[in-house]
Amino acid sequence: MPIIFEMPSLSPTMEKGNLVTWCKNEGDEVAVGDLIAEIDTDKATMEVESIYKGVLAKILVPAGTHDVAVKTPIAIIRQKDDTDEDIAHAMENISNMTKVNQNDELAQSEKSVEPACNTFLDTKHSEVSASPLAKRLANEYGMDITQLSGSGPHGRIVKQDILNARETLQQSKHIEMNANRPRYVDTPATSMQKLIAEKLTKVKQEVPHFYMSTKVDVTSLINLRKKLNDNENLDTKITVTDLLVKAIAVSMSEEPGVNVMWNNGSIRHFNTVDISIAVATDNGIITPIIWDADKKSLMQISRDIKALAVKAKEKSLSPEQYTGGALTISNLGMFGIDTFYSIINPPQASILSIGSARKEPIVGEDGNIKIADIMQIGYAIDHRAIDGATAAKFLHKVATNIQNVVVALVR
Repeated sequence: MPIIFEMPSLSPTMEKGNLVTWCKNEGDEVAVGDLIAEIDTDKATMEVESIYKGVLAKILVPAGTHDVAVKTPIAIIRQKDDTDEDIAHAMENISNMTKVNQNDELAQSEKSVEPACNTFLDTKHSEVSASPLAKRLANEYGMDITQLSGSGPHGRIVKQDILNARETLQQSKHIEMNANRPRYVDTPATSMQKLIAEKLTKVKQEVPHFYMSTKVDVTSLINLRKKLNDNENLDTKITVTDLLVKAIAVSMSEEPGVNVMWNNGSIRHFNTVDISIAVATDNGIITPIIWDADKKSLMQISRDIKALAVKAKEKSLSPEQYTGGALTISNLGMFGIDTFYSIINPPQASILSIGSARKEPIVGEDGNIKIADIMQIGYAIDHRAIDGATAAKFLHKVATNIQNVVVALVR
C-alpha cells in the first residue's frame, strides 16, 4: 500500500512550513535515513530524513511552495508490491480528502507559488555547481543562480557569491527607486516573522505583564572584562553579555521563585537554570538557550553564546536549542539604548532588558562623589507566575551579583 508522506512538524510551534527543495526526484529510490527534502520552518531551515523505504512515486507539493500546513500530503512513496493502480487510487483519495476538508491553506499556498520559482528550483539549480546554502539563499532572494560566477573550488557558487550579488542588486534597486521616487515598498513577511507577530500579539493580550527596573554599577564588570580579554591565553573574547548571563544565572539559583512558568492553571518550577539569549537575525528575533547556565564556567558560556548566535543567523538551530528556558535576556546596550522593556517570550514568565552603560556621577560608600559606569536593567514579569516581592528580590540579587561579578563567577 502506498505511503502518504505528509508535511512534518519540525518544531513545537510549527503550523506551516515552506518546502524549499526536494532532494529526491520522482522515480528515485528512498531508503530510511535518506535526505528527502529541505523545509523552512518558523525557526530554521531543516533537512528532513525519510522514515520510509520505497520509491518516490509522486511529488504532490512542488519545491518553492510556501505556507504548507503540517500534515498536508506532500508526496507518495511506492512500496515494493504497489502497482500503478495503487498509486492512482492513493492520489484519488488525497484529492477527495482535500475537497471534503476544504483545505484552504493548501490551496492558498499553491496559488502563491510562481511557476518561475518551480522551474528555477527544479532545473536551474540542478544544472549549476553551488552549495546547498547558496541555492537556498538564491531561492529566498529570488535570484537567477545561472547568471552568477562562483568563487569556490572549480567555479562552485558559495554563500558569499550570493550575498555579494544581492548587495549589488540592492544598490541598483536603490538607485532605481530614488529615480522613480516610490512612496513605499511592501515585502512579504517570512514564516518566522509571521509567527513572531502572532505570538507576541497573543502574549501581550493574554499575559498580565508588570514591570520594574534598577540601576547597576557595572564598573567592576567592565574592568574585569578588559583584564580577561588582555589575557592572550584565552581562546575566546569575553563579552558583557557573557558576564551578565553568569551573574543572572547565579541570581536565579539563589531566588528559585523566578525560575518558573505559568502552565495552564499551575506553576511549573524548573530544577535547572536555563537562560535564553535574544539574537537578532534578518528574519526576526530568535532565542537560543544556554542550558545549566549557573553551573557552566564563564568561558563555556561565552563559547556557547557565540556558537548559538552563528547557528541562529544561519537558521540551523535544532528545536532542542531554542525550546525551553524560564527567562530571556535581551541586550540592546551595544546600540546605545538606555532603557527598554521587552515583551515576555512565551511560555516563559519573565525577561530582562539590558541597556547601555553610561558614565554617571554617584556617591560612593565613603560619601565622596565619583564617576561610575551605570547600566539600567528593565524587568518584565508574568504576574500569574511571579509576584512583585519575588521579582524585586531577584532583581536586587541580579544587581548585587553584577556589581560583585568576581564573587558570582566562583559560585
